[in-house]
Amino acid sequence: MQTVNSASRGESGQAAVESALVVPLMVFLILGTLQLTTLHHARLMTEYAAYRAARTGIVNHGDCETMKSAAYMALVPTLGPPESGGRGRTDTLLNAMEVHDAYTLGRNVELNQRFPNSILERVRVEVLNPRAGPYSSLFASYGSHLGGREIDFDDYRDATVVAANLLSVRVTYFYELRIPFANWQLHTFYMGREALGQLEGVTFLTQRAPGGGSASQYLEAEGARRAKSYFKELARLAGANTYAIPVVATSIMRMQSNLIRGDQGRGPVSCAVDG
Repeated sequence: MQTVNSASRGESGQAAVESALVVPLMVFLILGTLQLTTLHHARLMTEYAAYRAARTGIVNHGDCETMKSAAYMALVPTLGPPESGGRGRTDTLLNAMEVHDAYTLGRNVELNQRFPNSILERVRVEVLNPRAGPYSSLFASYGSHLGGREIDFDDYRDATVVAANLLSVRVTYFYELRIPFANWQLHTFYMGREALGQLEGVTFLTQRAPGGGSASQYLEAEGARRAKSYFKELARLAGANTYAIPVVATSIMRMQSNLIRGDQGRGPVSCAVDG
């Protein structure tokens, strides 16, 4: 009888050890799969947002704020509750409009469109074409019959004005990762993906990375050095436990309304492009 009890206790101990090894891995796989799925959804919605922004721009004289509002409407299912409070549900049209308006209208727009205590906007709409530099003279030469304020979208006098009437819009959506544990892991891999080869033999739990810090801190720091200016801010936000990944999509369409000069921050030549 004693031998049987000893064997039973041994099997129970083995099962406990196996569970301790397998359960964390299973939890990581499940959470990681959920996070990747939501990120893929955000990518699809960003592509749709770029299309909607361009479609809105070509029929609204390339107005920046109108294009930005259209991009936010496309991204509503992925935005979550606004920072100023309120629900993030988008299961009905009225709920979706409520979330959209929270991000684009009223006195809390600045708070909702940016990450907490950050200058980084959640959604950035940039016009790649036309740009102010190459096409600024067109308003005087080809828009003369319109007071020099706009270019007729039906003007085909030469290739330059035809190219100016192709509206190219880039939407960068800084999607906030929200699945616990998987968010910082995925963000770390994304930020430092070009430096992963330098961590050969380093585990994320037991060993130090070059310079003495943890592997995750090392990768975040490496990512902050990348060319785009927003990577430094992404690394700073990660230090405050807010993890965002930029998802980028571009759409090009021909203007179907006159392109208006953007002197007052409304036309396409005023939409900033981040180098």
